[in-house]
This record gives sequence, structure tokens and C-alpha cells, in this order.
Amino acid sequence: MVSRRIFKLFFMLAFLVTTNFASFQTVGATTSTNPTEVINWNRIALRTVTGLSPGQGFVAISYAQAAVYNAVVAIQGGYQPYLLDLTPSPGASIDAAVAAAAFHVLDHYFPAQHSVLTADYAASLAAVPDGSAKDMGIALGMDAAAGIIDLREDDGYAVDIGFVMPTPGPGVWQLPQGVSPLTPWLSQMKPFLILSPDQFRPSPPPDLTSSEWAVEFNETKTIGRSNSQYRTQEQTDIARFWTSYPPVQYNTAFRTLILNGELDAMQAARLFAMGNMVGSDALIACFDAKYHYLFWRPFSSVPQADTDGNPMTESDPTWTPLLGTPPHPEYPSAHGCLTKSVAETLAEFLGTNKINVDIPSTVPGLFPDGRHYESVNDLTQEIIDARVWGGIHYRESNIKGVTIGRKVAQWTLKRYFLPEN
Repeated sequence: MVSRRIFKLFFMLAFLVTTNFASFQTVGATTSTNPTEVINWNRIALRTVTGLSPGQGFVAISYAQAAVYNAVVAIQGGYQPYLLDLTPSPGASIDAAVAAAAFHVLDHYFPAQHSVLTADYAASLAAVPDGSAKDMGIALGMDAAAGIIDLREDDGYAVDIGFVMPTPGPGVWQLPQGVSPLTPWLSQMKPFLILSPDQFRPSPPPDLTSSEWAVEFNETKTIGRSNSQYRTQEQTDIARFWTSYPPVQYNTAFRTLILNGELDAMQAARLFAMGNMVGSDALIACFDAKYHYLFWRPFSSVPQADTDGNPMTESDPTWTPLLGTPPHPEYPSAHGCLTKSVAETLAEFLGTNKINVDIPSTVPGLFPDGRHYESVNDLTQEIIDARVWGGIHYRESNIKGVTIGRKVAQWTLKRYFLPEN
């Protein structure tokens, strides 16, 4: 574990040696702005989405971060805005613009939280000196929010798509009695950055009669069992670590990078927008595949292995997974899609695969309460293993998930959040 002091040194060196160093230079009189208000409204956004599914939480935060990013770009410059060209306002208050942008987006999507969000907004504006800069910032932030709200109108957020559970059968996803499917609408939602939900749809899961399926099945059956004798305590802890709430987990990691790297408001807004929006699109692509293939989870496949037509698999009616099974189809792994997209985003942002990132846990009683990842590969390999160790995925599903995450990140980051020409 690298100490925070050494980590900070490595982080700053990465900025100095990266070939993309020029892209971190912003223009205008507000180049050295403090990221405090950008971080503050990211925290408020996280609080606002608490209780939502991970996918819905990422999408909702992305709305706010897109507006904040556009507002800061209009003031500081240096980067291409997200799909909207706001009038450049180099004299506007960044703090006022960030608060207005985030508040008006969150207030639009979460009207039930109007009172608490209004109080947050009033507190933010009270800290900004009155004057033309503040007035310009508020107007700009409102324009940024309105632009995102208009752009995302009828995008499929949280709509009922009329999904009906499939007829049970070998290989077909099933749910326990009384449990509803989680966010099927995410599979058809308009992405933020990629062209369509199915742009990176993977090939089908293994055929149930194949040796490949038998290998996948037996690995998860053996090591993912709740009382497995083959899983170490460290593997158990790692599997539990990755049951943390992802929006909090990753946005906290982004925040740590911002503070340790002493980034300004522009870079903070850019990182929050990149991380959340690319992550959202990776989840949209993932859920497209999930609800297309509707493949069964281990909690169903192990007790019903006598129906799969494969002599190399055996049923076990007493089998239960280490972790609780999420109520959406198995293939591919959502956490594989998300985590790989975040890892690739960090690599692009930092200009190196040596990301040196600390990721926290939200799991009560887990010690240590965070983990450090030196490289993209370290993070990728762990998420592949962790979901097998937890008994909720097969290995190929995790591999296909990280492939989706990589493709989404690499495709989008060649086209968005780029320096100005």
C-alpha cells in the first residue's frame, strides 16, 4: 500500500510527464479556480441519488455533471463542451455557475427533494460575493442546466418499457417470487456518448451443452458457494468489498484524485463528467446485453443443472451464493462493464495506465475500508475475480463485461471531453 504522501508525489509527477500535459492548461483569468464548489455539488448529487439503483444513480449524477462541465468550460475554456455551445463568459463566477447548473438539474429530476436542494443552493450562493460576476454565473449555470434538460428530454430515464419476465427454462433468467426486475429501462435508454445501447453488444453466452459452460459453471459453483472451503478469507473480503454502492465508491475516488492532485475547477468538473457519463454509457450497453440474452444466474443454474443437458454439470439444490444476487440478468457483468470503463477513463485523464487510485468501501464492518490499485490491469483483474468469488457471475460474463467497458471508454474518450483545437 503506497502511502498517501508518496501517492500524491507520484500523482503530481504523472501530470508533469504526461504527453497530454498541454491539455491541462486552461485559458482566461480564472485558471487557478478552487474546485470546492464542484466537489460540493458532486457530494450533493450523491446524497440526492442515495437509494436509487447503481445504474439510475449514475445516470442522474451524469445529468448534473454534464451541466456543471459545460458551465465551467464556458468560463474557463480549454475544452470542448458536451454537445452544447454556451456563450463564453470568462468573467462569470465559477462557484455561482456550478451551483446554478447542478441545482437546476437536480431540482428538475428530483422535485420531491426541492426543499433540501433549495437550501443547499442558497448556502452556495450566499458564499459568493454579490456583483456582476455572480449574476453572470447564475445565468450561465441556468442556461447550462436548461440545455442538458432539453437535450435529454424523452431519453427513456426511468420509464416503463413494458418488460415481462421470460418463460422459465434451462439457461433462462429467473427471479425469486415477489422480486421485481431491476431497471429494464436502462437497456433501452438513449446513451450520453455512444451511438446506441447495442453498439458494443457481445456474442451470446456459452452454449449449455458445451465444455466451456461446464468449466464456467463448476468454477462458480465451487468457489462462489456461501460456505466454500476453496475460497480464502481475503477472496471473501474482496468479494464483499465490491458490494459497495458504486456511485459513492467511484465519485469518492474521483474526489480523492482531485484533492490529492490539487486540480482546479475545470479539471474537477471534467473528471466528474467523464467518470459518470462514460460509466453510465457502459451500464446502458451492459443492460442492453443483459435484457437481450436474459441468461440465468448461478443461484438458478446450480440447483437446476440437471436440466442443462450437460453431463459435466451436477445440480445441488442446497447451493447458495456468498453474495446476494442482483435482480437483473447475469450476462454480462454490470460491475465488469462499469469498473473497466472507470479504469480506462482514469488512465485517459491521467495519461498513464499507472492510475494509483484509492477506492473506498461502503460495506459496514469491512477492514480495511478501502483498497489501492496501482494500475488499470490490477483493477480489471480484481473485478473479474471478485464476482466469481461472490457466486453471482460466471467468469466469461465478467470478461465480456470488462470488454464492453473498455470499448465504451476508448470509443467515447476519442470524441468527447477533448481539448479545444
